[in-house]
Amino acid sequence: MLIEKLENLFKKIAKGYLEKYYSKIKYQIKIFAPADLSLGDFSTNILFLFAKETKKSINEIFAEIKSKIEKSPYIDKLELVNGYLNIFINKKLLFENFKTILLKNFKFLENNLGRKQKLIIEYVSANPTGPLHLGNTRGAIIGDILAKLLKLSNFKVTKEYYVNDRGNQIEILVDSILYELGQKEYNENFYKGDYIKEVAGVVKNNLKTFDREKIKKIAIRYILDKFIKKPLKNLGTQFDNFYFETDLYKKGLDKKILKILENKKLIEHREGATWLLLTKLGEIKDEVLIKKDGEPTYFFSDILYNYEKFFIRKYKYSIILVSSDHHDHARRLLKTFTEIFHIKENNFKILIYQMVHIIKGEELLKMSKRKGIYITLDELIDLLGVNPIRFYFAKYSLENTVELDLDLALKETEDNPIWYVLYTYARFNNILKKAQERKLKIPNKKIIKNNLTKAFKYASEKESYIKILRKIQQLQSVCYEATKNVRTNLLTQYLIELCKELNSFYEKEKILEGDYQEIKLKLIFVIYIIKALNLIFHLLSLKPVKELYYVERKNTN
Repeated sequence: MLIEKLENLFKKIAKGYLEKYYSKIKYQIKIFAPADLSLGDFSTNILFLFAKETKKSINEIFAEIKSKIEKSPYIDKLELVNGYLNIFINKKLLFENFKTILLKNFKFLENNLGRKQKLIIEYVSANPTGPLHLGNTRGAIIGDILAKLLKLSNFKVTKEYYVNDRGNQIEILVDSILYELGQKEYNENFYKGDYIKEVAGVVKNNLKTFDREKIKKIAIRYILDKFIKKPLKNLGTQFDNFYFETDLYKKGLDKKILKILENKKLIEHREGATWLLLTKLGEIKDEVLIKKDGEPTYFFSDILYNYEKFFIRKYKYSIILVSSDHHDHARRLLKTFTEIFHIKENNFKILIYQMVHIIKGEELLKMSKRKGIYITLDELIDLLGVNPIRFYFAKYSLENTVELDLDLALKETEDNPIWYVLYTYARFNNILKKAQERKLKIPNKKIIKNNLTKAFKYASEKESYIKILRKIQQLQSVCYEATKNVRTNLLTQYLIELCKELNSFYEKEKILEGDYQEIKLKLIFVIYIIKALNLIFHLLSLKPVKELYYVERKNTN
């Protein structure tokens, strides 16, 4: 992957040019794909960094390092624009990428960031106390995309759901069920909604006496299967493993961790509870690990769980996705692992995403699982389908709230970006359909392989084709940046940009005109476009649609 090679090249240049400053700037070097192709296939901030440290002018530095960069066999030319170094690649690389997408597909996006290291990504992990809410759904969608990107980056990835099957929320769930069964007085903290009545009915049909532990097992299993696993499967989310919190306490890990913390003089017993002295690490307050009643806290369980990941299952990297209401908890957990257990910050990431707002008309819908007011994931799938949910939830950066406009998501117009993307995909598939209707042979893999050079030569001589080749090759750097910087929204942003270019291409080019030999080369290019779109659809878990309602417009194909 060229962006990897360029990154290594710039680091090598930086090390030779600024050896005494290298450790300071090596992580600040940025390489990205400009949305505007007139600014190059890649752009980098390296000149700004060099100028800042050397006090030389950007033009002077550019003159000094230009020859070192131009040695790359894939670079056609360099341009200096507003301080950024813009890089234009040559046709040799465009041909290699064209060939890879057509014949090897996913190889086009593979890189070696992970170096086969073990990585675990934990996401969703909603308490098994009710149906998934939309915040959990956002975590599922971001987690799925990130897991796919990490696998393409040569990490050995495990996708895990952590099940909190003990603690206060589970006890409230049991009390809520007992209330529905007439065994408990009402409390405003109880969970509400039809699902609680349904779970209570299942408990009643399976138990003669209402033992709390037996109720827990039945309720957790039923909620997990019907209200969590099933809608996640409908969404297209599947995990490699479900890890239960109660399992952490079955092999004495809690005692082992307490002993480690005591040896580090970070445990104190006061007010009947066991405390972790986080104030010794600079925090403003200590953290309870074991409550007065002997029950472990969620924080203690999280210490056990993450210790188990790093030191027992031997994962090199761990990523956790949580919603913004866990921000403080996440910060303190990270500090515990970086300062007490000496896990490097780069090896343990807790990614925090904002919540989801559902808009209907001009009204913001308010939701509360405890009050029984919410839209379930299954209901949203029934209303919108999977594609709009996945696209809109992936469209926003982690730090931004998702604004899901139900009316817009249902529109069959170009105002609706997911419809526009599917429409673009259908248009190019429709070219193949029309070719078949005209009894024209669609190039198979053998024909494509035998005509690769001719097809690329034909495309490389036409400006509109070259523009598409250059735009599609940028997918590599978009995926690379999305993986390194956890910006999965870059994929949807890029997909919209690409579809605009593709629709412009579609309007201008007459694919099915000319003799068959020329049409064949153009059909190979259409297949190349469809395969590139399939790559992005796979990463976003979008289901391709080959036929779609069309907006009336002039059609030259």
